[in-house]
Formats: sequence, C-alpha cells, structure tokens
Amino acid sequence: MFGGIKKPSLVALAVTAAIAFTAAGPARAEFKVRSPIVDYRELEFEHNGDVTFDRPGSGLNNGQSFTYELEAGILPWWQPGIEAETETEPGSNQRFSATTFENLFQLTEQGKYWADLGFFAEFSHASGRNEPDSFTFGPLVQKQMTDILGLDLGYDTLHTLNLLFSKEIGLHRSDATPLEIAWQSRLRLNQYFEPGFEYYGNITSIAGVSNDEATQHRLGPVLVGQYNMFQYGKIKYEVGYLFGLNDRTERGAVRWRFEYEKAF
Repeated sequence: MFGGIKKPSLVALAVTAAIAFTAAGPARAEFKVRSPIVDYRELEFEHNGDVTFDRPGSGLNNGQSFTYELEAGILPWWQPGIEAETETEPGSNQRFSATTFENLFQLTEQGKYWADLGFFAEFSHASGRNEPDSFTFGPLVQKQMTDILGLDLGYDTLHTLNLLFSKEIGLHRSDATPLEIAWQSRLRLNQYFEPGFEYYGNITSIAGVSNDEATQHRLGPVLVGQYNMFQYGKIKYEVGYLFGLNDRTERGAVRWRFEYEKAF
C-alpha cells in the first residue's frame, strides 16, 4: 500500500494510462536502464548522452544523442518528468528532436516481494512536422541478490530489466510495434563504485511492419556510483561502453548518465 492506495488500484491506473495512450512514437532510443523505484519527495535533474563509433563512411559513426530531464517524486508511487531530446544522425548536424512527458509508477513496495515491479509510460512529441509522435510503455523489474546459482559473492548484486513497447500516432506514423530491451547487472561494492554489465536490444517490430535487418544488439561494461552531499543533495553517475553485436549496429558506443537529486 502506498499512501492509502492499494496495489490493485495502482495496477489499474497504470494499465488505464497505457490504454489511453496506445495511440502515441519512438524517437531515437537512449541508452538507459530505468529503476522501478520512485524517489519520493525528491527533485531530480538528469543528463544522458551517447556517441557511436564505427568506420568513416559506414553511416554508423559519430551518431549522438543527448537528453535533459527534470523529474519529481510527488507521490510514493508516482514520479512524473519532462525531457528535452536532441540528436545527431551520422553525417548531419545536431537538432532538437522531441519533448517527452514521462511517468514512473511503482507497483510494489521495495523489498516486499520476490522482485520490485514498476510500470513506465511516456508520450513523446516530435519536433519535426513530418515526424510522428509516439507513446512508449512497459514493465520494469528489479531484483537484489546476495548469491547467484548458490554462489555467495560476498556483496549484493542488483539486476534490472526493462521491456518497453512503442506505438506511433499522426499522419506519418508506422504500423510497427518496436520493442526496446534494457538489462543491467552490477556488483554493489560500495556507493561510489559499482561495476557491472548491460545489454540493449532494439527489435524493430513485434507486430505489424517489421524490418529484421534494422534490429540492433549491444553489450558492454558499466560503472555506477553516487556521492551523498547530505543537505545539499546527491550526485549519481553511470559510464559505460557498448559493443555492437550485429552488422546493423555500430562497432562501439560510449554512454553516460549524470543526475543531481535534492529532497523537498
């Protein structure tokens, strides 16, 4: 129970939000693994970025994506946010691509069940007149473990999975239903230094129009940490390198995430 609202009501609210927006499209996916846990009564500013690397002239080199987001945990189970997105396609100039309205719904109390569950829903309004708007939604799952396959590692490990589906709306929409998969596992050595690995998969469509040749897969190491400044807030960071696993994916990409949190 969160603030007097029971779990069934919370699930119904999340499902209703998904149905209401299933009419809305994916901008260029950012490399981000989302936690299902709401930071209640915290105001957050977040910056995400990535740059790709490949052979010159390949069409995959020097792609860039930058996002700037403001979020607030206004209820124990709901954290809305607004995000500005810019991107640079290989061989082109940077441009403002979309304004996105996000919602994180925490569906279970942290640590009460086998895994922590959440639901993510966002509406993205494209900046281009010939580009469709979009809606992205799906479940977030997180599990903390002290051992793996019976092996005690001596430290906690944290595993997070995101499964996000997208639909487009508007005159120039596609009938495709892309699926974005994001997975992160890390060893919780201390708050400053948590090494791990992550995977990002972009499947062009699980229904409707499909283009298997454009499906992308990436895997690589990541470092996660935070620094607590107490009454002045908290700084979090993530830095990772992703290796492309198929021909339609760039050879490598550097990605980063910096976040400042302050209680209110």
